[in-house]
Amino acid sequence: MSAGAIFGTLQGTAMVSLSATTAATLSFLIARYFARDKVKAIADKNPKFAAIDRAIGADSFKVVMLLRLSPLFPFAVGNYLYGLTSVKTKPYVIASWLGMLPGTFAFVSAGAVGRTLIDAAGDTGAAVGAADGSTDWGNIAQVGAGFGFAVLSSLYIARLASNALKEVGDDMDRSKAEADRARTK
Repeated sequence: MSAGAIFGTLQGTAMVSLSATTAATLSFLIARYFARDKVKAIADKNPKFAAIDRAIGADSFKVVMLLRLSPLFPFAVGNYLYGLTSVKTKPYVIASWLGMLPGTFAFVSAGAVGRTLIDAAGDTGAAVGAADGSTDWGNIAQVGAGFGFAVLSSLYIARLASNALKEVGDDMDRSKAEADRARTK
């Protein structure tokens, strides 16, 4: 939000997006190169975990992007967990960037809206006003519409991501069941 208030929507979104993607990638690489071998050893001993790991790795771009769009899965934890799975680095970075972009835009826009409200109030002491101290309802409507659009867009994207994640989960359950059947034969 601060980036939106300080730099505006476009420049703030670019800065936050680059920073967040860089931080996510560094966390991913730390987990990948310092802990992946231990997780691989566990996966090799546990067929169910190995099946889940293969399913995530096979469809890593889609899984990462959808989980980034969903507000239900914490980003910081996810960064390290993806590094422990067979998710490839390039799809991870691109999917993380694209998946975090809508939320980044919404938060930075909210900061820019806050800045607009502060600037609109100016030295008049009014909460939101015109230069003569009267309430500028056009400005209030414009800011409110922009904020409302950001909220509705975020809710819509979260719903789409949740539905898609359910489908991915169903696919993973099928893969795990197939692995279990193959192991018992």
